[in-house]
Amino acid sequence: MAGRHALMTGLVAIVGLFYLSSVNGLTCLFCDRAVNITDCLTQKASCKDNDEQCFLDKTILPDLSSVFSAGCRSQQVCKLIASAVGKRDSVACAQCCSDPINNATLIPCNGYLCNQNPQPAGSTCGVCDRVSDPKDCSVDQQCQPNEVCKVNTLFTGGVLKYELGCELKTICDKILKEYKGTHTTVSTGRRADHGDLTLCSACCDTLSCNKEKCSEVIKTQTCHNSTICG
Repeated sequence: MAGRHALMTGLVAIVGLFYLSSVNGLTCLFCDRAVNITDCLTQKASCKDNDEQCFLDKTILPDLSSVFSAGCRSQQVCKLIASAVGKRDSVACAQCCSDPINNATLIPCNGYLCNQNPQPAGSTCGVCDRVSDPKDCSVDQQCQPNEVCKVNTLFTGGVLKYELGCELKTICDKILKEYKGTHTTVSTGRRADHGDLTLCSACCDTLSCNKEKCSEVIKTQTCHNSTICG
């Protein structure tokens, strides 16, 4: 029995962290002993080839807390470990999958193994009203999963000001569509509700990316729905 436990321990230690980057194969979540599945959402691994699958291991620690490890492993190892789960008390779950990424959440299939239901986190964006420079914004906020960061350039009281916050991806895609068609933003020259003139609007989806000038952000804006912004 001790030999079987040692074998299982060795397998999890060796293959639990093993993954190879490649343009082929599945894309999987990758993490090592994360305290919850949400912590695994920040990194991904590309499996070596069609012989590898995504995996998720849930391990129970001596203090009865659990940790998660995820990545790619061979189908053969997946079958071997699956047959050994339950014979080693600390490994509560070890599962593999080969399904494509969930189009609704953009989360790889191993995020849903072992009865997990991860919620995609929204972008973290600067949130400020009428600052003289986007970089002056010192407040950050996590947006909803269907939102990204946005920056507006306003002409108010004879000076330029910047407005930073979160915006729906669908609205941002409409902004990008108009920019592609006319090489200007959809909101150029638009009067805001409070009487200010909005000269530019642009969106981005990386950490606090809206703390840059709108005219620069729009040049690299991402299209989230190709049916809207191509």
